[in-house]
Amino acid sequence: MHLSPFPMFVVAFVLTVAAGDLIWQRIPRELTTAGFLLGLIYHAFFGGFITALLAAITGFAVGVVFFRMGAIGGGDVKLLAALGALLGLAQWSRALFVAVLVAAVTAIFVAAWQGALKRTLRNSFTLLTTLPSRGLAPHEAIHLHSGMAVRAPFGVAAAAGTIFALFVR
Repeated sequence: MHLSPFPMFVVAFVLTVAAGDLIWQRIPRELTTAGFLLGLIYHAFFGGFITALLAAITGFAVGVVFFRMGAIGGGDVKLLAALGALLGLAQWSRALFVAVLVAAVTAIFVAAWQGALKRTLRNSFTLLTTLPSRGLAPHEAIHLHSGMAVRAPFGVAAAAGTIFALFVR
């Protein structure tokens, strides 16, 4: 199978993001900014600019909602926008769907490993049932910066979802 350079660049990008998120527990702004700009530039020259821009805007908007809830960090928000610019709307949607599934499974395994599975499931149920009354306000026990929060690197899940969207039909 012959792979063109751009998908290979996208794979290198998400693997770098995943490694950084695993090692440093952060996703550098410089990396997401470069991915965002290179994605839009690529699509401006080779087609799909509008869908890439829409996916980037959608990714940013979705990310901001979860950021306001305390569920993800700022690097994750910028990553969602960068992936939109790199992938375009159809591939970004597939990548995000798989990434959310991978992130959920990873969080369950991390919670079980830390002996916090029962608490995490209870907190998740509380979060879902109180969402209509709380709106986007973070839940104190589940907020990303809470000492009780179970953390799983979203960059790894995003890499898995992106690779799936690029190579699985």
